[in-house]
Amino acid sequence: MKTRVLTLTSISHFINDGNTWVLPTVYGFMTKYLGFSNFIVGLIGTVFFALSALASPLVSYIADKTGKPMESMGFGIALWGIGLILLGFGLKIDNLPLVFLATVIAGIASAFYHPLGAAALSLTYQGSGGIALGINGAMGSLGRSLYPYITLGLFALLSKNIMLDLLVIGIVSIIASLPSFTVKISFQHAQKSSSTAKASAYVVGILTAISLFRSIFTQGVSQFLTIILLDIMGFSYNVYLGEVMTGILATAIIGQPLLGYLSDVAGRRLLQGISTGGAVISFLLFIYLHNIWFLPLFGFFTFSNFPLTLSLTSDLVPRNSAGLANAMVWGLGVTGGGALGPLIVGILSDHMGLLQALLIVSIFGLISALMTPLIPRPPKRSKVPLFG
Repeated sequence: MKTRVLTLTSISHFINDGNTWVLPTVYGFMTKYLGFSNFIVGLIGTVFFALSALASPLVSYIADKTGKPMESMGFGIALWGIGLILLGFGLKIDNLPLVFLATVIAGIASAFYHPLGAAALSLTYQGSGGIALGINGAMGSLGRSLYPYITLGLFALLSKNIMLDLLVIGIVSIIASLPSFTVKISFQHAQKSSSTAKASAYVVGILTAISLFRSIFTQGVSQFLTIILLDIMGFSYNVYLGEVMTGILATAIIGQPLLGYLSDVAGRRLLQGISTGGAVISFLLFIYLHNIWFLPLFGFFTFSNFPLTLSLTSDLVPRNSAGLANAMVWGLGVTGGGALGPLIVGILSDHMGLLQALLIVSIFGLISALMTPLIPRPPKRSKVPLFG
């Protein structure tokens, strides 16, 4: 069962995070071929993350109550496919309301995986959560890294037909979702004392705030990466752009299991601060030195945070509340910040330019790193074998 859960959650992570990066890749198509402004692109990104943030606590609350996180996760991956297919059709006929509707569906779909996958893994592996989430997270990073290249490769192969491009990717999501409906995992509900509830509320509040500020920075930058490469670095919208995006994102394939392992050894609080500070520093070096080789370092620190944030959450709250706690931290914190970041950059870039807007959101990343000491030290928990 453990191996099966890790395998299916890892496949779902690959698909979910890959699909998430279809959108920023397609943003370049919107600006180049359809004439969308940075503000419209930022607004689309905001709608996507806002719907994900709003849906995430409800999704995980239902999963906690029904005890069916794997089945709920599968439904989310299938919903992703529907959203992407609709997005391709909306772009093909250049219908902005349809594009926004597809973005709403995709945003809701994206709310399912992270809290549910993390809860399933934490319940299954418990004391080895950092390592398990790191292995699982590497698959998410692999999907995130490959999908820009896959999207642009299909775009070229299919004679620049964006509708067929997204149709293929959407069908893959629907097919990949099916095995998750066959796995049954149940939550063990336990009584919580008032002191435990208060401690959990404080932990969730701090981690949500830290994740919010971090994500305003990271997603404010990440959602505009293709536009940064197109407008600032002079790239063309072709397969080579996809290759460069893959190179930037691929560093987290190593980063996720590495930081997950180090978090088990050296402590998750320390690694949380290092990952956020490293993301800010590497991006500022890219901006001021105009050297693209700092972007893979930015990708390493930015997209390796999954095993740190959700391992901390699972370590610091009762296990029967893991799904809802993860939903608050990931949904309201990480995803809520993702809703605000692109909007802030989109609005500011129309008034002061893209570079200045990016520098302003970097301040939020710095604040997040400085808040790390407010996180309580996780208690030691008994270890269990990773596989078996």
